[in-house]
Amino acid sequence: MRKIWTIAWKELYVRFTDRSLLVIMIAVPLAISSIVGLAFGGLGGSDISISDIPVAIVNHDAGSDLGVNYGRVFVDLLVPGSSSGDMSALPACETSGARSEDSSSLQELTQAVAFTPELAQSMIDQSELTLGPEAGLGAQDGDALARLAVDQGIYTAAVIIPEDYSLNLASMFKPQGTPQRAEIEVYANAGQPIGSGVIYSIIDGISQQLATGNIAIAASIDVAASRLGPGVSSQMGNDALIESLSCAFSPSSNLVGLQTKSVSGESRSMAGIILVSVGSAQAMFFALFTAQGGVFSMHAERRQWTLQRLIMSPTSRSEILGGKLLGTFISVVVQLVLLMLALTLVGSLIEGHLVLIWGTNFASVALVLLSAALAVSGLGMLLAGLIQTPEQANVLGSVINIGLAVLGGAFGFQLPDQISSLSLLYWGRSAFETLATNSGDITLNVAVLAGQGILMFLIGLLLFNRRFEL
Repeated sequence: MRKIWTIAWKELYVRFTDRSLLVIMIAVPLAISSIVGLAFGGLGGSDISISDIPVAIVNHDAGSDLGVNYGRVFVDLLVPGSSSGDMSALPACETSGARSEDSSSLQELTQAVAFTPELAQSMIDQSELTLGPEAGLGAQDGDALARLAVDQGIYTAAVIIPEDYSLNLASMFKPQGTPQRAEIEVYANAGQPIGSGVIYSIIDGISQQLATGNIAIAASIDVAASRLGPGVSSQMGNDALIESLSCAFSPSSNLVGLQTKSVSGESRSMAGIILVSVGSAQAMFFALFTAQGGVFSMHAERRQWTLQRLIMSPTSRSEILGGKLLGTFISVVVQLVLLMLALTLVGSLIEGHLVLIWGTNFASVALVLLSAALAVSGLGMLLAGLIQTPEQANVLGSVINIGLAVLGGAFGFQLPDQISSLSLLYWGRSAFETLATNSGDITLNVAVLAGQGILMFLIGLLLFNRRFEL
């Protein structure tokens, strides 16, 4: 056993004192993973501050026969300093509880303006809004100009309220009639998906609140008519009815707000997530070359007669092979550990504080790492049993490694799981991703990696003993 450890130590010493080899084993995969993580993940944490989202509100609403203009209600809710008076038709209710400190009100979330013909003309005169090919548009073309302002990045979204919006909403008051669809157009900038999503949620929330109020009133009239007689609805004044059901309308009872929450209690950046995904695949990809180089070196040593000189000493064939294989396995484990520590350091530098990007289940991380090293070493042993010369090793090993890397997602793109699962890199990468996000079980991944490693190792060892002559 002492001779096996001596040969293994010699393999480790040669490998980890070679600067050029260390560059390939550690520096290259670390650099690739870091560049991809920064390029696609950015810097900093995942908490996003959202406020003062610019919005243009184009209100064409002509009001309803009930005397309420719901389009101006939108303007009053969103535009600071607006005082059309229509909010008085929707009295506020007493609400319990105060708004939390980390939430935002509507006017804090948005920076809304009433997009009027006067504002449009002013923006055109001051060259804030460039007409370009749309030179035929005038200040009265409010809808088209608002959409153009969104396209040019002046506003995140344009909210266009049609002329019959209030009339369609008020149709819900008449149970005998046919309720009409009350629709509002939200024209958003596709380049600002988060802000656009917030605006859509706000408009949808207010619309739902107004619709709920009208449905509640219509249902109340219907119930009153069925119980007290059909003439009761004519005796109930609209103002009194709205006053009695004011909480169905009041925005104070159902404000649309935004609260900042961190996932799983810890801020995680997209860069950290990408580092785990790409970094684990890159680490296993370069570990393939390390494992194969350790076993393939026996062919080179035989050609250089250094292996024959070792055989002349009192060292058995099994001790030589055991030492080589043990040294290769330990080299792969050390390489993976160093890369994981280095990627953790990179992720922490990106975040600005220590972040355990691989998760906190250290026992499971170690289990996946060992099973991945076993799978990589097993493949190296299998290839060593198939090749006969160092030249064959270089060609065949490189082709197989690159193919496994493409299938396993080591180059930043992911193929369908049915195809990726053919690569041992896929099972290692997905296991590390699962541990990093604490989102599942890794038993199958470990079983596949360990099973592949043991099977390939045994087959490779059998072929190697038959074909390799010392």
